[in-house]
Amino acid sequence: MEMGSYESDQVYENVDIKQPPSRRAGAQHGESATPVDSSDRPAASCGWAVWLLIALSCLLLAAIIALGVLFYNLQAKNLELQSQYSELDRNYTDISATVSDFQTKNLELQSRYSELERNYTDISARVCDACPQNWELFNGKCYYFSTDRMNWHSSRDNCTSLGGHLVIIESNGEQRFLSEKVWNITHEAKISNEEEQSHWIGLTDAVTEGTWLWVDGTRLNDKAKFWATRTHDKGKEPDDYKGDDPAGAQLQPKRNSKETWFDSSCKKQYERICESKTVIA
Repeated sequence: MEMGSYESDQVYENVDIKQPPSRRAGAQHGESATPVDSSDRPAASCGWAVWLLIALSCLLLAAIIALGVLFYNLQAKNLELQSQYSELDRNYTDISATVSDFQTKNLELQSRYSELERNYTDISARVCDACPQNWELFNGKCYYFSTDRMNWHSSRDNCTSLGGHLVIIESNGEQRFLSEKVWNITHEAKISNEEEQSHWIGLTDAVTEGTWLWVDGTRLNDKAKFWATRTHDKGKEPDDYKGDDPAGAQLQPKRNSKETWFDSSCKKQYERICESKTVIA
């Protein structure tokens, strides 16, 4: 057994094992050979590619999410705009209806205005024609203020010939109107004499002394009498004029329109105030 082992060892020693040149050359120079793993380089390259792909996928996902959010916002904004447009459309319809209604009412108002204008013209014409020329309209009656002077009886007859009568004063408003009118006439004419300012009215006690009657026969109303206060004794008119001729009442303008009547002889010459109904109803 030992002989056989020895021979085998010699056989193996004599065998020339061929090795790669590089390994042999290294062996010849006494350098140790380091094994090289050729699989390291491809593995590193695959790792960077995977990370790059992951990064690109993340960016793409982020972009998709951003686009999704943007699309959602745009869709919501679009719905809001559509709602606003619908509301504006409704408002426009309402405004159009309102404008149309206003136009209709405007046409109606124009028609009414034209009608009122025609009525005003008619009324103005009627008012202008309500009283004869040189007569003045007040409260549905016509009044004439003469510029010439006559006695009471002639004044009565003259007013009758003009289609009226000497004025019959029946209210505070009528008394105030007549007093202010006579006051203005006399002061515009610069008449300072009280006798020249006087105007006959249709009141007399010619039938019975102290019983004052209007020209139409009605008795003086105690609620509508405007006798003046006498300056010499602070008494009230009438002062019971005594004479051969009857007395009549004359209006003498004062600042106090409620105290303007004086009794006087019917023979005196004063201006007069005539009264008549309006020409039209």
